[in-house]
Amino acid sequence: MNNLEKVCRICELGDFEQEPKIVTGGLLHKMYCVETNQGKYAIKVLNSNVMNKPDALEKLEQAGRIAYRLKNENDISAICVKSVAGKMIFEVDHAYYEIFEWFDGKSVFYPDITAAHCAKVGEQLGKIHASNICVEGLYPENTVRCKYEWKYLLSALKKDVEVYSLFQENVLQLEQWDCDVVENAAKLKCNQVISHRDLDPKNIMWKIDVPYIIDWEAAGYINPYEELIQVLNYWIVDENQNCNKEKFDALMNAYRSWIDVKYEYWNEIFLCGCDAMLGWLAYNIQVLIEAQNPIVENAAREQITKTLFELKMYDKQQMILKNWILQYL
Repeated sequence: MNNLEKVCRICELGDFEQEPKIVTGGLLHKMYCVETNQGKYAIKVLNSNVMNKPDALEKLEQAGRIAYRLKNENDISAICVKSVAGKMIFEVDHAYYEIFEWFDGKSVFYPDITAAHCAKVGEQLGKIHASNICVEGLYPENTVRCKYEWKYLLSALKKDVEVYSLFQENVLQLEQWDCDVVENAAKLKCNQVISHRDLDPKNIMWKIDVPYIIDWEAAGYINPYEELIQVLNYWIVDENQNCNKEKFDALMNAYRSWIDVKYEYWNEIFLCGCDAMLGWLAYNIQVLIEAQNPIVENAAREQITKTLFELKMYDKQQMILKNWILQYL
């Protein structure tokens, strides 16, 4: 009996009707479509490197509670992990699993993202921020992270000539962006809400033009305007990261129907707007350094190249976004 069968047996999901099929599970985890004589499920195999962190299990359980609260009490279109006998995460043979009822939706990406999509994303984001929920055991993050060791990461990349060369070209700029984030982040800590924190197009599935938010594992406290900038950067840009004013206005107007955007620290928000990208870049560099197989290496290289491009384009587009935001203040 393989582990997926064991999960189905433990959780009383029934017996396989056909072999599980691997489907897209995001960049960190694996996802399987599992059909049994009792139903159809998506079973996520959680990344072992992520789960080896001391607080990983607690954070995932908190994320599950966040999604449940927002869906059941605040009318957010959240796809929640399935709870079985009060548990949301299951361990089988030193691996961890989450179960979801199967959902027939699909994500949309450029060039298929329209202003109508952006308006609905803005509405969901505004509703989440306006809900301002609390979750037992979860508290605002008041400490500012340390700077990333970019020069150390650069030296560790020497074996990978292509990535090393690309990274070397940008390391001074990375240090400056990182410095801007660390020096300004404290001002944003006084205003935090619980939210999704990773609302990019792959984490929203659409069915009959309705958005359903998936992958809540990053959920936690964040400054709402910092997340707004992140979401704008995900949804209103084309394949070259150029901003679209029609999509910007659609998302902003929907968001403003729930949240006032007048805020004293907009300059600091923009300086910190690249923080998530910097974290994702540092993570993928570490993955590449430690990778044991070519599939993982290639995936990390792809994310490093993509994220560096997005960082440079965010820096370039900042002034445009600032001017557009000012129109709403």
